[in-house]
Amino acid sequence: MIKRTFYNLPPEKREKIIDVTRKEFRKGHKQKITINSVIKNAGISRGSFYQYFDDKLDLVELMTNDMMDKMFNYIKDELIFSGGDIFKIPLNIFDILTSDDKDYKDIVVISDRTNLNSDLIAEYMQYRFRKFNFFGKLSEYVDRSGLNLKSDEDLKYIVFIMEDAMRSAMLNIAKNAKSRDKEREILRKKIELLKRAVCV
Repeated sequence: MIKRTFYNLPPEKREKIIDVTRKEFRKGHKQKITINSVIKNAGISRGSFYQYFDDKLDLVELMTNDMMDKMFNYIKDELIFSGGDIFKIPLNIFDILTSDDKDYKDIVVISDRTNLNSDLIAEYMQYRFRKFNFFGKLSEYVDRSGLNLKSDEDLKYIVFIMEDAMRSAMLNIAKNAKSRDKEREILRKKIELLKRAVCV
């Protein structure tokens, strides 16, 4: 877990550590990320590292937190653009996470199974990724008029099912070396089936 002491650092120092972490993960075709490389390039001591983080999984989380901020804004824009169609979001996110778009380079690192850090990333996705809620904070942008919902709780479960399906697809790519196209098609079918089940 990233510790409060990290968030209490001056913004410039935090950004330097985040930037070093990104660069280290991007080198993943040549070398694995190490705590030594991060502390050396960030100019911090080993003691300071453990004041900010518990372990290397926190470095994946550090990179991912920044990515999630970008994703939040992306999802919000997509929901507004699609008129609140929540069922378009999982495939759009999946496409970004598995794309070569330079604007999403950090996101691509997360899903790149040829990265020497892919085991570390997959472990993070398996054990900590669940805490990210792509849709929950954006429920006000969802068009509920065509959905057979009895309560806000129903929307929460729909979102959870879609998150779980997307997480499963990403995990199969990152950890189990499954085909990106095959996983996308499986995800598309799951979302389509869910949509037919809940739309009036």
